[in-house]
Amino acid sequence: MPKNLRTALAAAMVAALTGGLLAVTAEPSTAAPAKYTDDFNGDGYRDLAVSAAGAVVAGHDQAGALVITYGSANGLESSKIQVVSQSSSGVPGASEDGDRFGAAAASADFNNDGYADLAVGAPGEDTAEGGTGAVTVLWGSKAGLVGGTTLQLPHLANLTGFGAVLTSGDFDGDGAADDVAIGSGAGNSVFTYMGGSTKGSTLGGRTGFPATSLSYINSLAAGDVNGDGIDDIVVGGDNTGSRELFKQSVYLGPGELGQAQYAGDAGHGQTAAVGDVDGDGYADIVTGHPFDQHSSMAGTTLGGNVSLTFGAAGGLDTSRPTATITQNTAGVPGASETNDNFGYAVSLGDINRDGMADLAVGAPYESIDAQEATGSVTVIPGSAAGLATTSAYAYNQGSPGVPGTSEGGDHFGEAVALTDTNADGKADLAVGAPGENNNDGAVWSLKGRTSGLTTTGAVSFGAATVGLSTSKWPEFGSRFTN
Repeated sequence: MPKNLRTALAAAMVAALTGGLLAVTAEPSTAAPAKYTDDFNGDGYRDLAVSAAGAVVAGHDQAGALVITYGSANGLESSKIQVVSQSSSGVPGASEDGDRFGAAAASADFNNDGYADLAVGAPGEDTAEGGTGAVTVLWGSKAGLVGGTTLQLPHLANLTGFGAVLTSGDFDGDGAADDVAIGSGAGNSVFTYMGGSTKGSTLGGRTGFPATSLSYINSLAAGDVNGDGIDDIVVGGDNTGSRELFKQSVYLGPGELGQAQYAGDAGHGQTAAVGDVDGDGYADIVTGHPFDQHSSMAGTTLGGNVSLTFGAAGGLDTSRPTATITQNTAGVPGASETNDNFGYAVSLGDINRDGMADLAVGAPYESIDAQEATGSVTVIPGSAAGLATTSAYAYNQGSPGVPGTSEGGDHFGEAVALTDTNADGKADLAVGAPGENNNDGAVWSLKGRTSGLTTTGAVSFGAATVGLSTSKWPEFGSRFTN
């Protein structure tokens, strides 16, 4: 039996077993996919989508927008910007109060035409069924993102906040990272839309699974944890209903035959990133737990922490204990203090091109020179032994070469992303500070080098520079493409 047919039949069986949760329409994909899953205009440079979900658009408060910062030989440049909202030509829907278009986004070449596309969540969008949430795919082209298609909603009663979290990867093992996984603001269902060759509302087919280890979902991240060629999904959330016991659960091969195998939990945390930290061929999982020590919240420490769980052929490597790192760990700059929120944002990428993923950690409430909630970002290099804390270094707006000035309430580091935007093979660091300039928000970019990140040539641009309305609080830089 052909693989596509087996996939469709198996997913349909799962739909029947879960009361109509899933719907599948199988469609083979034959065209060549984009070289990079985040190159929207096909020019060979990775691009970055920046959330401004609080932006006022066409007079509507928190209608939301996304700012696409296109890569170049010089990295990110404020002159190569595209602002997209539901008021943009060709984008389905309309800008309305509270839609929060752009609150989450994930990129991949969903129709395999050689240009990366962008799935955009609007968790506040009202639906015809009486729920909330929508996901729109913006289509890549030589001119950048042009037009869009709204994905068909799952058949679930009382769907709330659909599109609140997204991630992308190769979930069906077809060799193309052209699938998108979507979570909602309530419930524990993960919906997976497979890549195809058209711009249909279900892409190449829709499947999914219930994350039975959790009661609701807070985050999604993806990578090949067990090295089988199929991306796995790390689902973050709570399993008590109290929204206090945050954990990150690992599900192997979620798109294969419409099934997912629960493989256990990584470290506690509200955020997660997946990448090969030790260079052994298995993706590892870093979780961020930014909350201060709390008696009813497992895994918390003063000021926040990050934890590293290693991947292995069976899923999680139980022979190597999860390593937890705080700002009091030897070699890590700073000190653990109340409300630092170290671990609020995490990202993995290979900065120095040594084949091992490095970690960027945001602490957006870190105080700098008596200025509260200024924020900082710590970088911890990867190594064969794991995260090399003795080689860690940090940046804030007071660091030499970093544009701007440390001010209270900037929240520098509320979002971080490690991605190669100048095509030199080394990941660059993007930092978001949505509190900059009285909550207008701003983004920074520092380039990767063999020796690590450098502030030479660092750039920064704010909400007004990219053409966003600065009425109220646009929250520019609160999140990057997942």
